[in-house]
Amino acid sequence: MTIDQDKPCPHENFDAYVAVNRITASDADPTVVGYAADIKVNCRACDEPFRWTGVPAGLSPGHPTCSVDETELRAPLRPASADPDFGMGLPGFAVNYRPEPRGTTP
Repeated sequence: MTIDQDKPCPHENFDAYVAVNRITASDADPTVVGYAADIKVNCRACDEPFRWTGVPAGLSPGHPTCSVDETELRAPLRPASADPDFGMGLPGFAVNYRPEPRGTTP
Protein backbone atom coordinates (compact mmCIF):
# COMPACT_ATOMS: atom_id res chain seq x y z
CA MET A 1 0.00 0.00 0.00
CA THR A 2 1.33 3.43 -0.97
CA ILE A 3 0.56 6.18 1.53
CA ASP A 4 -0.55 9.57 0.25
CA GLN A 5 1.42 11.99 2.45
CA ASP A 6 -1.26 14.67 1.94
CA LYS A 7 -4.02 12.54 3.53
CA PRO A 8 -4.20 11.08 7.02
CA CYS A 9 -3.53 7.36 7.28
CA PRO A 10 -6.78 5.36 7.39
CA HIS A 11 -5.26 2.96 9.99
CA GLU A 12 -6.65 -0.19 8.39
CA ASN A 13 -4.08 -2.80 9.48
CA PHE A 14 -2.28 -3.20 12.77
CA ASP A 15 0.61 -4.89 14.50
CA ALA A 16 0.22 -5.92 18.12
CA TYR A 17 3.24 -6.61 20.28
CA VAL A 18 2.59 -8.73 23.37
CA ALA A 19 5.13 -9.72 26.00
CA VAL A 20 4.02 -12.08 28.78
CA ASN A 21 6.24 -11.73 31.83
CA ARG A 22 6.87 -14.16 34.67
CA ILE A 23 7.43 -12.17 37.85
CA THR A 24 9.75 -13.93 40.28
CA ALA A 25 10.27 -13.35 43.99
CA SER A 26 13.79 -11.98 43.40
CA ASP A 27 16.85 -12.45 41.23
CA ALA A 28 18.02 -15.11 43.69
CA ASP A 29 14.60 -16.77 44.17
CA PRO A 30 13.03 -18.07 40.94
CA THR A 31 9.62 -18.69 42.54
CA VAL A 32 6.95 -17.23 40.23
CA VAL A 33 4.77 -14.79 42.21
CA GLY A 34 2.87 -13.21 39.33
CA TYR A 35 2.40 -12.76 35.59
CA ALA A 36 1.75 -9.70 33.47
CA ALA A 37 1.15 -8.97 29.79
CA ASP A 38 2.51 -5.81 28.16
CA ILE A 39 0.65 -4.93 24.96
CA LYS A 40 1.45 -2.31 22.30
CA VAL A 41 -0.48 -1.64 19.06
CA ASN A 42 0.85 0.24 16.01
CA CYS A 43 -0.61 1.01 12.59
CA ARG A 44 1.10 -1.29 10.10
CA ALA A 45 1.16 1.34 7.31
CA CYS A 46 2.41 4.44 9.14
CA ASP A 47 3.73 2.88 12.37
CA GLU A 48 1.77 5.35 14.51
CA PRO A 49 1.37 3.99 18.04
CA PHE A 50 -2.12 3.70 19.48
CA ARG A 51 -2.92 4.91 22.99
CA TRP A 52 -4.95 3.09 25.64
CA THR A 53 -8.03 5.05 26.67
CA GLY A 54 -9.44 5.20 30.20
CA VAL A 55 -6.59 3.25 31.81
CA PRO A 56 -4.68 4.86 34.67
CA ALA A 57 -0.92 5.25 34.31
CA GLY A 58 1.24 3.15 36.61
CA LEU A 59 1.70 -0.50 37.51
CA SER A 60 -0.62 -2.64 39.62
CA PRO A 61 -0.95 -6.34 40.43
CA GLY A 62 -4.73 -5.85 40.83
CA HIS A 63 -5.88 -4.05 37.68
CA PRO A 64 -4.69 -3.03 34.20
CA THR A 65 -2.62 0.14 33.90
CA CYS A 66 -0.73 1.83 31.10
CA SER A 67 2.61 3.49 30.53
CA VAL A 68 2.88 7.24 31.12
CA ASP A 69 2.65 7.88 27.37
CA GLU A 70 -0.43 5.58 27.20
CA THR A 71 1.08 3.41 24.42
CA GLU A 72 1.59 0.23 26.49
CA LEU A 73 -1.12 -1.64 28.38
CA ARG A 74 0.17 -3.46 31.45
CA ALA A 75 -2.26 -6.17 32.49
CA PRO A 76 -1.79 -8.58 35.39
CA LEU A 77 -2.57 -12.22 34.61
CA ARG A 78 -3.01 -15.46 36.50
CA PRO A 79 -3.46 -19.04 35.37
CA ALA A 80 -7.11 -20.12 35.33
CA SER A 81 -6.26 -22.72 37.97
CA ALA A 82 -4.68 -20.15 40.37
CA ASP A 83 -6.39 -18.65 43.39
CA PRO A 84 -8.07 -15.28 42.68
CA ASP A 85 -5.56 -13.53 44.95
CA PHE A 86 -2.54 -14.93 43.07
CA GLY A 87 -0.09 -12.09 42.44
CA MET A 88 -1.68 -9.75 44.96
CA GLY A 89 0.72 -8.04 47.31
CA LEU A 90 3.24 -7.23 44.60
CA PRO A 91 4.43 -3.62 44.61
CA GLY A 92 3.04 -1.12 42.15
CA PHE A 93 2.79 2.61 41.56
CA ALA A 94 0.33 5.18 40.24
CA VAL A 95 0.97 8.32 38.21
CA ASN A 96 -1.35 11.23 38.93
CA TYR A 97 -1.49 14.37 36.81
CA ARG A 98 -2.41 17.63 38.47
CA PRO A 99 -2.52 20.61 36.15
CA GLU A 100 -0.99 23.88 37.34
CA PRO A 101 -3.60 26.35 38.56
CA ARG A 102 -4.35 29.02 35.98
CA GLY A 103 -2.19 32.10 36.17
CA THR A 104 0.87 30.37 37.61
CA THR A 105 4.15 29.85 35.86
CA PRO A 106 6.91 27.36 36.73
